[in-house]
Amino acid sequence: MVQVEEMDVIPVIGLEVHVQLETKTKIFCGCSTDPDGNPNTNVCPICLGLPGSLPALNEAAVEAAIKIAKSIGAKIADETSFHRKNYFYPDLTKGFQITQYDKPICIDGEMEINIEGEIRKIRIERAHLEEDPGGLQHISGDSDYVLIDYNRAGTPLIEIVTMPDLRAPKEVRYFLAKLEKNLEYLGVFDPERDGSLRVDANVSLIYKSDIESDGSISGKVLEAANRIEIKNISSHKGAEKALVYEIGRQKNAIIHGREIVQETRHWDEDRGITMSMRKKETEDDYRYFSEFDLPILTGDWWKMYIKSIDIPELPEARRKRFREEYDLENEVASKLTSDKKVADFYEMIVTEFDPGLAARWVADNLLGELNYRGLGIDDVENQLDDFRKLIRLVETGKITEKNGKSVVLRKMLDKKISLDMIIDEEKLDIINEKGVKKFVFEVIDENESAVEDYRNGESNAINYLVGKVMKKAKGNADPAIITKILEEFFEQERKERKGLQ
Repeated sequence: MVQVEEMDVIPVIGLEVHVQLETKTKIFCGCSTDPDGNPNTNVCPICLGLPGSLPALNEAAVEAAIKIAKSIGAKIADETSFHRKNYFYPDLTKGFQITQYDKPICIDGEMEINIEGEIRKIRIERAHLEEDPGGLQHISGDSDYVLIDYNRAGTPLIEIVTMPDLRAPKEVRYFLAKLEKNLEYLGVFDPERDGSLRVDANVSLIYKSDIESDGSISGKVLEAANRIEIKNISSHKGAEKALVYEIGRQKNAIIHGREIVQETRHWDEDRGITMSMRKKETEDDYRYFSEFDLPILTGDWWKMYIKSIDIPELPEARRKRFREEYDLENEVASKLTSDKKVADFYEMIVTEFDPGLAARWVADNLLGELNYRGLGIDDVENQLDDFRKLIRLVETGKITEKNGKSVVLRKMLDKKISLDMIIDEEKLDIINEKGVKKFVFEVIDENESAVEDYRNGESNAINYLVGKVMKKAKGNADPAIITKILEEFFEQERKERKGLQ
């Protein structure tokens, strides 16, 4: 039995991330990519792979790929073309997949991730376009069988392949989370679509002594390490869990002197384990050859086309700008840029309100209440105008901030009714100073002990009195005005007493 200490070995992880591109039609035909259609209705001879059908490349998919390439600082190829990757599965009707092989659309990118203050640079080897196969639905019961829906067949995919630069499951989760946000900001990806991001993770264990002084790992060492591919991972959290399990399984094998066999394994999300699927394929198994029915993208027009495509501001750059332009703390700026629609909404209302006030209401109040309910900003798009009006009512003193958040905002989200209706129902118009004074004097008469504590120098007693006044006013009073009236009362009282001495 081999003794393996925790620090003797280290995981070497590379990813193949398959991203469905958000286009209206499929990559090689005009069929809709709408995921909500009835099974096998968004199909045609091309995406069903019928004999004699000819593919035509979707420009929107190419444009999305170029945006992704620019976002990761990759080199976009002067010449890119498509190949046929031959293998048979029931969800791949043609018996081959149209993909890119030796001339991918881009190579040599990178993305930085922040792991608890440490910046890690993850190199991206390549990104290439391809078509998605159909979807399988496994039916279990007395007789197991599989249903196939070809609506997904032909949906445009981009496969992003990293170098083996990741060293821990946590790094993988951070990488995928950042990649997903960048894709959302680019407008090429919908995270809500089922199966829109799928991950294959390749992991090997190597001894730390095999790592070079500069942190690199030689190709010889990587080649000697038996690489395990984990397939069918559908989220960044799932990727972390799958790798934690698989790394533990491989360490356990080394400890007990068992050989780690190079293979492809399936991640079973429900059971939280990886299971052997098949021997790992090599490039030779796929018998790549050129797809002559699709054009090679090259020449001056291709270079001009690449230059014509711009990308929007990405989350990291926007976060930095929010800190500088609006003088926000990093945590607040991070909350506001965590979702592109949230950031867009903040920038819309910050033109009307103080940046700090707007940030507090969007980052803390609105997002806090949405998170508590498991909602996103997409779920309240038709209420955002009322939310803006709510901030205005609080800013101008028409209602208190407490009522604005704990009564109005919560009822808006829970009952889906209008701002005006809530204010009418709750009678939330703020009480004027004359009305507040009436409650202040009642509270002073009813709370002799707290009043005496304040007179004797216990300054916190005034907060108790303010709370009592707010209760009488049913929250429809400004705490600052209550405090001002109380302080003026006690100051006048001190002057009168001093005058009598």
